[in-house]
Amino acid sequence: MARPLSDAKRTAILDAAARLVAAQGVGASTAQIAKAAKVAEGTVFTYFETKDVLLNALFVRLEERLALAVGGSFPADAEVRGQLLHVWKALLVWGAAHPVDRMALRQLKVSERITDCTRTHCAGLFGTTLQTLEASLARYVDPERLSFYLGRVLITLLETTLEAMAAQPEQREVLQQAGFDLFWKGIQR
Repeated sequence: MARPLSDAKRTAILDAAARLVAAQGVGASTAQIAKAAKVAEGTVFTYFETKDVLLNALFVRLEERLALAVGGSFPADAEVRGQLLHVWKALLVWGAAHPVDRMALRQLKVSERITDCTRTHCAGLFGTTLQTLEASLARYVDPERLSFYLGRVLITLLETTLEAMAAQPEQREVLQQAGFDLFWKGIQR
């Protein structure tokens, strides 16, 4: 009879994968991941059938964490600027608190190893938060450009703001607001 799988080992493998993907990208080997997780390489495949299954599981885990951070107390009834400001601040707080997760997620988002099925599942994790925000922004942004603004421009500006905040922590609030103002003014028609 097979032994039951350990949540602690699964977590250790995912944690190690996040650290290595953040540092090296999706090219990090399963041998490196196993060593960092302090398990045998075969153990990785006991928990995750293939490396792609592992990367997709990591993507889901990170997106779940991000969805919790963004969706918590989302002001669905607020005006669009307030909704966007909530998302901006939530992304900054999460990104600053979880730099490894943020960097790993950035690598995984552009990887062809993440399946369309996984991406669709993860988009659903955000529930009505993303749909509400997109509907609210439709008055301000050309609908054909909305996914580009939210998926690329906002994330790039977020990364730049996080780097600036890390370099100048005493200017944290000013930089946070400056980044938001730049995005807000830039998306308006």
